[in-house]
Amino acid sequence: MRSEIPQLEVITAIQDSESEDFVSQLLFSQGWNIIYRAFDADSLTRFMHSRGSELRTVVIYRTDLPHFNSSIFGQFASSTITFISLDGIELSSHIIMSQIRGQLRLPMVQNRGNLPHLSADEFQTPVFQDRAQRGSSQKITLRTRQVIAVTGSCGAPGRTRFAILLAEELSIKNKIMLIDADMRSQGLSRQRDLIRTPEIETVPLSPADRPRTLPMSTDMTVVDLGTLPAISEAVSDRRWHGSLINNVLDSSTHLVYLVKSTPPNIDELGMFLREFPLLAKKLPVTYVCVLAGHSRELREWEGKFLTLTTGESRHILRESQLERDIDGSGLPFMKAGNSKRKEIAKIALSLI
Repeated sequence: MRSEIPQLEVITAIQDSESEDFVSQLLFSQGWNIIYRAFDADSLTRFMHSRGSELRTVVIYRTDLPHFNSSIFGQFASSTITFISLDGIELSSHIIMSQIRGQLRLPMVQNRGNLPHLSADEFQTPVFQDRAQRGSSQKITLRTRQVIAVTGSCGAPGRTRFAILLAEELSIKNKIMLIDADMRSQGLSRQRDLIRTPEIETVPLSPADRPRTLPMSTDMTVVDLGTLPAISEAVSDRRWHGSLINNVLDSSTHLVYLVKSTPPNIDELGMFLREFPLLAKKLPVTYVCVLAGHSRELREWEGKFLTLTTGESRHILRESQLERDIDGSGLPFMKAGNSKRKEIAKIALSLI
């Protein structure tokens, strides 16, 4: 599987060799491409001039770099270049990746092309973030409901079953609209009879109607989005299906990405993690790994999932936790103390 999106290329600019090595090894384990390691500001500036501003570049730096001057930001201000400071950031895998991925998503809150070029430090201030949000106040005020989109890798990781169980957990305190937006499979529509909770309204979207937007509602909404197409296709497809996917991603307040513990699924997850921060708006993502296979394989792929999702909100489920109870009741954990559903209840609580 080959990505159609230009790969993220990273420059590190950190004086302390041990700290720089820790950061470089961490990024390498995430599949990121480190193209240059600068140990002083002069070498960083020379390399940036030779590289130009046409290619996507992320500069991860500390201001204690020898000869560092904030004028570097002005010299290389570009929509393709992002500066991320690690000043005051603890040498912890989780904290560092949270900082990096969080700042990568910030420029995508709005179309940065309409905003003045600012330094990385200025761009990270609450004042600027508030300005960026007010730049599209109409879109923000329309987002009055919580919309949780469920997607994931190919290979049936359990998206539809998870969407149903998640809706049942959330229905304890909310009315839920459960939307089947999986135009390729329509699995939720086939399982509607299993949903016996009156607080859940199931809404199938028919491919025959060529829907482009989600139905309007004030209820909390869970969307079974199915498998995303290649991200490059999802953001550029102007047909009705592409419009629907863009509308779901734009309307969502949270995205849940399911992956199964298999080599192809973990590869898809790695690509998604590299591409999503570059292309999507500031959208929180929760990653869920569904374990399947022999115990030795489980340990191996569980470890790879945890490595890839360092710094992200993540959970691990076993396939049995996505199964309904023998009596078919499927009572939520938060209501009935069902131990099988405890982890799904924990995920539900983290989304509200």
